[in-house]
Amino acid sequence: MLILSVQERDAIMESLSAEQRDFLTKQLNRSRRTSFANAMARDKGFHIPDNTNPEDIEFLLSDWIYTGYIDAGCVSPELRCECGRQLRYQHQVDNKATGETKKFGIEHLKEHLGIDAEVVAAVKKGFDAIDYELDELLLKVKNGWQNDPEIVGRGNLPEDVRMHVSHGLPLLNRQLAKLRHVAPPRRAESIPIQRVVPVAEPPAPVDLFSWNAQEDTHENAQEDTALPVGMELDDRWHAPVLEYVGRGIRSARVICDLLIQEKGAADVRFLTGKPRFYPQVCLFIESKYPDCAVTTNGTEDRLYNI
Repeated sequence: MLILSVQERDAIMESLSAEQRDFLTKQLNRSRRTSFANAMARDKGFHIPDNTNPEDIEFLLSDWIYTGYIDAGCVSPELRCECGRQLRYQHQVDNKATGETKKFGIEHLKEHLGIDAEVVAAVKKGFDAIDYELDELLLKVKNGWQNDPEIVGRGNLPEDVRMHVSHGLPLLNRQLAKLRHVAPPRRAESIPIQRVVPVAEPPAPVDLFSWNAQEDTHENAQEDTALPVGMELDDRWHAPVLEYVGRGIRSARVICDLLIQEKGAADVRFLTGKPRFYPQVCLFIESKYPDCAVTTNGTEDRLYNI
């Protein structure tokens, strides 16, 4: 359920500077693009971590890609759904395979794209969550909410937090919760690679990149973003991984799923859904590009800027 009425949202948006409105519009477009891509990819069986870049997710898709929306400010004859209905908010998707473009109101998503009802529900749920966070931010603006200087003044702020601060916008509750309860992250590239993985296979799949209650002892504790050593990626996957990196794919998780989808790699996973050869892919990339910038998506993924 949304916090503000459409009229209240419009009034507060109008009170913002042009730069702030432009930033929020771009963020809304990107968030919706991510939510749409996530829903489509998960429907196809891909295990996508939260906060994965939409550009990476879309490498996994072969059909519809969300390309943006237009807000006319009011219901307008200039914006129409595929069915002809006049719209205020018009969403647009492109088909990667055919080049076809569709424009529609969100309520007619299923009718015009022919996608499963569960995918439609997931897309709408994601869009609603995005609108809810917009209302949360705008309500804070209306009430004169100020960011805590002690929190936003620390170093190593996440990119999304830094962007809010630089535009003079309040932080979201989820951003604040993360900043208050998680220590400032260390740079991923400075984390030593030092743990040796036993040669013997574990009796049941475990995730080497997540904490497990039965293994979280002082003796075995380590940085959850550290990579184990002693594993090598099979030679047959070297060229495909380099190809994907060369195409600009940053996410190690997406690269793994592409190896499974396009190259026939074994679809064997940890309990978290992470492919079993994910550590080898990370180590191979980092051995080939030792100076690349590495960031982490929690324990879920490693992103490479090469």
